[in-house]
Amino acid sequence: MSERQPLPTDPAALPATERETLAELDLLLSEASLPPMTRSERAVHTAHLRLLDAWNPAINLTRISEARERAVRHYLDALVALPFINQLIADGGSFADLGSGGGFPGVPLAANLLGVRPTATFDLIEATGKKARFLECVVAASGLSPQLRVLNARAEELASRNPTRYDLVLARAVAPLTELIRLARPLLADSGHLLAWKRE
Repeated sequence: MSERQPLPTDPAALPATERETLAELDLLLSEASLPPMTRSERAVHTAHLRLLDAWNPAINLTRISEARERAVRHYLDALVALPFINQLIADGGSFADLGSGGGFPGVPLAANLLGVRPTATFDLIEATGKKARFLECVVAASGLSPQLRVLNARAEELASRNPTRYDLVLARAVAPLTELIRLARPLLADSGHLLAWKRE
């Protein structure tokens, strides 16, 4: 029986699987009257998508593979929150993506927010070890460390061992809202906010 090959960590050595998705995202951002991607954001999204496509068959990060659907449900779905986030927290800020999984909505938002907020921090919180290792590869390739980091922990454990209390906790597809509030509350600063993506 052959040994499983290690999963890749260098997006520059991977096929350019991001092109169609990012071309769709360019159009969607324009249609939504959102700013176009900066060069640094595009570089982060490129690394993220290449690693996602390389790791997904092994650890099931997402079921979405078609370019436009990826652009809409993974990227635009995250980035439409930016005007609201900027109203809530005008500058700096400590952010966390709770149950980050494949890095959504955290990585797209971090690529934008950390590019314009030099004092901000962003944590990707993920309890599953394999998914946390994937996120660590994305962070290493993003150029956003140490502002962007991965915490491999359950929310319940994190509140007692992590000194950071967040200005904004983000969560998508983590738990029913009442349970999500229970998990997020101990992680929030006194004036912090929870922003949850919920589908009807």
